[in-house]
Amino acid sequence: MINTGAESASHLTDIKCQLETVDFKQLIKALGKGVKGSRNLTLVESQYLFAGFACGLVSQVQMASAMMLMRVRGESAEEIAGAAMALKQLVSPSWQQLKVDIDWPVYAGKREQLPWLLLAAKLLAQLGHRVLLHGDSLSLAHRRHVACSVNALDIKAATTAEQAQFALTSDNIVYVEAHDMLPVLDDCRALHQELGLRSLVQMAVRCVNPTNARLSLRSYFHPGLDKQHLAIAEIMANAQALSSNNNYDQLVATFKGLQGETEINPRVSTQVSWLNTQGHSNSSSHSSQKGLINLATRLEAFSGAKTGQTALDSAELMHIWQHGALSGAANKLENATQILDQAMSSVESSLALVIKLLELTQTLNADNPKIASYSESELSTGDYINVQTLWQQRHQQKFKAKLQVA
Repeated sequence: MINTGAESASHLTDIKCQLETVDFKQLIKALGKGVKGSRNLTLVESQYLFAGFACGLVSQVQMASAMMLMRVRGESAEEIAGAAMALKQLVSPSWQQLKVDIDWPVYAGKREQLPWLLLAAKLLAQLGHRVLLHGDSLSLAHRRHVACSVNALDIKAATTAEQAQFALTSDNIVYVEAHDMLPVLDDCRALHQELGLRSLVQMAVRCVNPTNARLSLRSYFHPGLDKQHLAIAEIMANAQALSSNNNYDQLVATFKGLQGETEINPRVSTQVSWLNTQGHSNSSSHSSQKGLINLATRLEAFSGAKTGQTALDSAELMHIWQHGALSGAANKLENATQILDQAMSSVESSLALVIKLLELTQTLNADNPKIASYSESELSTGDYINVQTLWQQRHQQKFKAKLQVA
C-alpha cells in the first residue's frame, strides 16, 4: 500500500525546515539589483527559491518578481535545472517509488489534431513497458491536451500515487495531471496567467522525471531548446551524483515535436538528441554518452491533413486502435485519407523512435569501453517494418514480458 496524505504533508514540512535559514530577499536582489549589479541565480539558489515558494516561505509577489526578472534576462540552464530539481525534490516518496520505464511529458497540447502519440504509448504498454504520461490540461486552454483523450482509449487517469500504481499494475500505462504530483504548479500557473508571461517553470516541469524512469522524453518547439534540454539534464545528473545515495541512470531524448507536443511530426525530418548518464553516488561523478538519431521525412510534399481535424472526436482514437481506420462519420471528410495517413505515420515514427531509445537503454553502459562517447544513427526501413508488424499484431495477444530489443 502506498502512503499518501500525511506522508506528503510531512515531506513538505521536512523541506521547509531545510530552508528556514535562507534569505530569499537576497535572491530577488541578485536578480534585480540593476544593469551592472544583477546576475543570474546559481543552481542552488534557483532550487531554494522554487522550493521556498512551494513551502510558503516565498510570497507570490516575490515569486512573480523573480519570474519576470529571469524572463527579461533570459533564463539560464542552471536556473531552469534548479527549478526542476526543486520540483523533483517536492515530489512525495509515494510518487517517486512508482516503477516506470518511460517518462512521457505531454504539456504542449496540439492546436487542432488529436494526440496520436497515445496510440503509440498504448501499444508500448501492451508490449510490457510501463509508461507515465503527465501534463497540465489547465494551461494553454485553447489547445487539445492529452488529458481530454485518455479516457477514449481506456487509459486510466490517476490523481493519487495509489491510483497510479493500480493503473500501472493492471495496464502498464497511466496519465497524471502534474498538479496532483506537484500542487505548487497550480500557484505557478496562476502567476503565469495573471502576468500574461511564460516562465522557466513550463520548461522545468518537463525535466522532472518524477519516478526516475530509465527513459525520459522531452519535446520543444522553438529552435535551440534541444541544447538547453541536454544542458539541463547534464547539470541535474552532476548534482544528483553529488547528493544521491543510490545508483542512477537515465537516458534523456529531446526533439522538436509536432506543434511542440512529444510526438514525431512525419511531415518533416526530425533530429533527436539524446544524453545517457550513469553512475554511482559514491563516486561523486557520472559518466555520459551523447548522440543523435535522425528521422527522415515520411510524408514528402504532404498537405491538407490539418483541415477538418478540429471536428474529430477523441473517440476516433479508439476506432483507429480497434479497426485501423477512421469511423464512418470521419471518413466522410474530404481529406479523411490524408488525416489517417498523417496519424499512422506519426504513430509509427513515434513508436519506432521510442523502441530505438529503449534499445539504447539496454546497450549503453558508461563502464563499457566499446561504447563511444558520441554516436549518430538513423531509423531504418527495418525499424518501420518492425513497428508496422507490431501494430498489425496489437490484437493477437497481450505480451506478458517486455518487448525484447536487440
